[in-house]
Amino acid sequence: MRSGLQAVQCTVAARCDRERVRVCTRPKVQRGGFYGFKMASSRGIRNQVFATGVMNLINLSHGAALGWVSPYLPVLADPDQTILETGPVTVDQGSWIGSILCLGALFGAFLYGYLVEKIGIKRTLQALVIPHSAFWIITYLASSVYQLFLARFLAGLTGGGIIVVFPLFIADIADKKIRGILGSFLALTSNGGILLMYVVGAVLSYHTVALTMLALPVLFTVLMCFVPDTPQTCLKMGKPVAAERSFMYYRGIQTSAEKTTAQRQEFDNMEKFIEHNACQKSRLTLADFTTPEAKLGIFIGVFLMFINQYSGMFTILTYAASIFAGVGSTLSPNMSAIIMGAIQMVGTLSSFVFVDHAGRKVLLLISTFGTGLGLLLLAIYNWLTVNGSNVWVQDYGWFPIVSLSAAVYLFSIGLCSIPFFVLPELLPPKICNAGNTLSMVSVTIFAFISLKIFPILVETIALYGALGLFAGISFFGVIVIALIVPETKGKNLISPQSV
Repeated sequence: MRSGLQAVQCTVAARCDRERVRVCTRPKVQRGGFYGFKMASSRGIRNQVFATGVMNLINLSHGAALGWVSPYLPVLADPDQTILETGPVTVDQGSWIGSILCLGALFGAFLYGYLVEKIGIKRTLQALVIPHSAFWIITYLASSVYQLFLARFLAGLTGGGIIVVFPLFIADIADKKIRGILGSFLALTSNGGILLMYVVGAVLSYHTVALTMLALPVLFTVLMCFVPDTPQTCLKMGKPVAAERSFMYYRGIQTSAEKTTAQRQEFDNMEKFIEHNACQKSRLTLADFTTPEAKLGIFIGVFLMFINQYSGMFTILTYAASIFAGVGSTLSPNMSAIIMGAIQMVGTLSSFVFVDHAGRKVLLLISTFGTGLGLLLLAIYNWLTVNGSNVWVQDYGWFPIVSLSAAVYLFSIGLCSIPFFVLPELLPPKICNAGNTLSMVSVTIFAFISLKIFPILVETIALYGALGLFAGISFFGVIVIALIVPETKGKNLISPQSV
């Protein structure tokens, strides 16, 4: 996991972009002039969007794997089900089906972080297909709940690889103008996969959906053959010629004659930073983690991951149909889940607009408070229905889907994604790799605990108690964010001495 390198490379790209603009505003910079540069820039952006879209096909399918629990866990728990020879799934077994994915993600983060260093980003991305396809195949063939445990663990292995490798790929290839948007595709396609599973889960049988979803990893495998590895990976692997070809592809340069002075300098700087980062790795010491900046950055990173998970939204999205069945909504559980998934997609798209205008901290505060408020209102509604106020069910049956959709929307515009891409802006460059690793490990542990204990919490303190607990944690998060999280919008990702 090379988020330190990611931060360095992003800043180098930003510097070179500024130089390129200065160069291109002069008359007759290179053959083709300003118009020729604009054409190359346009081609480069198209290539970057294409590569990002192909890469996110596997993330779309992984999102479907995340959403799979919502429509099919109730099917597996049905006393009349004939899918598993071990019988209907119990509450405890259901909690393992939901949560063991996070243990797989924990192992996947380490495994794919190691593979990135050994075989490069593109081959590591292609390797994601192996455990992910195995998830759908085992799900189709499973006759025992323990086989489903294995399948979900493999799905988590894929997810762990995705959160490690995808940000590195985007940082390596993206132009500064669209880097934020391309990075937000991660949340968009993941949420799109969840919504896709909510929809197909309402119409396709258990076995049919597993076979159908195999089409996405197959398509991903084919299209990845047309996506070059990143220039940084090629340089690390000692392939300067391939690195230059890759650089030209992602910058939209068709011939060497089209290169501007700034672009040549950008590639030279890239080579220097790869060498610099390799030297820096050997100098990392314990003292680097004890500075006030390092301790604060790591604390904020881990805390944001804590709030990301214990706001309860990932848990609610995982168990959506079961929650709507118990909360008192007059809509069918699957239809409620579909509506909520669509609202989440709208929220993710909205974040594209807000994140670079409103700022990180403002969005985090609005998002976290709104999530807590929506869950608190839903908890109050559920308490009123459980305690005999049937008038609430009869006259306000629309309230659960409205309050929860509002919470999902507000979660999606900030708290869903900002904790992940804000880390390089919070951590000192030298420890960014280690700090990011710690944060990714922490979020998988928090997610596992949250998913594992939620069904047990519902059995113990009722659904309204669990929702109220998540709301209280969200409000606590608002206070901490307001007091200690700095605004990092527009922050330079590396100090001058790191260059």
